[in-house]
Amino acid sequence: MDRRMDEVFGTEPQQALLRRGRAFHDLTRHDTRYTYYGRTVGLASAQDGDIDELHDLTVLQGNSHYATVSDDALPALRDNALARGLSVAHYARWTGGAEAFDAARAILDRHRLPKGLTPVTITPDSPPETVLKLAQVSLACGVLPPSGAVLRGLIKPAVAIVALDERGQPAACAAAAGFLHPDHPDGASTCWWGMLATRPERRGQRLALILGAMAMLDMTARHGFTHVFTGVEPGNTPSEAICTRMGLARDGTSVFGVADARQLPGGRMTR
Repeated sequence: MDRRMDEVFGTEPQQALLRRGRAFHDLTRHDTRYTYYGRTVGLASAQDGDIDELHDLTVLQGNSHYATVSDDALPALRDNALARGLSVAHYARWTGGAEAFDAARAILDRHRLPKGLTPVTITPDSPPETVLKLAQVSLACGVLPPSGAVLRGLIKPAVAIVALDERGQPAACAAAAGFLHPDHPDGASTCWWGMLATRPERRGQRLALILGAMAMLDMTARHGFTHVFTGVEPGNTPSEAICTRMGLARDGTSVFGVADARQLPGGRMTR
């Protein structure tokens, strides 16, 4: 068995969730309605499956989502999901096109990683220890990394970068990946971008900003994506500030996430 295809991270329930998501992606990867970027399989929008299907996906995997819903639709969806005994989270969608890539180029023109930090891009052949270091810094900030098969680019177009210090210890990370089916109308143009995480002792050095810009530009250079989106929990002002600096803006939609707390203690997959 190729161990790279089974790299998962986090607590035991989180690892089990990532494995279920990977397995279900294998079954649904030819269906344009579904999304996957290394965590669990969801529906691209509420038009791609009703609340009954979203409920079934959640019970099957432990977590699922609508990748795009109108903000106006959130209250009714929330009430319906809670009535079914599911936990609910929503993340405001921040999106960007050419202006975001221009901002990324400007950031890298002005800023470099501090001396002693080296950016390392995860590849299919990266040692497991390197992938684990990226996962460690992400988890230390409460962000569940996608499965290693996605971080390595083995099953989705992806870029994952970790900054290592002189001792080989991780300081910060960022990632991006395709999430829609390639035949979806936006599948070849729009990717997920995020997982910006920095160890507390290294904050204030623009590490997330720099690595985020690197990941964004690598995604367009390597894979041709021209638009990005990320989900930010309302009130997370540091993340909102980075999105604004990166040329992203709110678009009036959200990611609607649901979880089965019996399989996922706390009812949340990630921050």
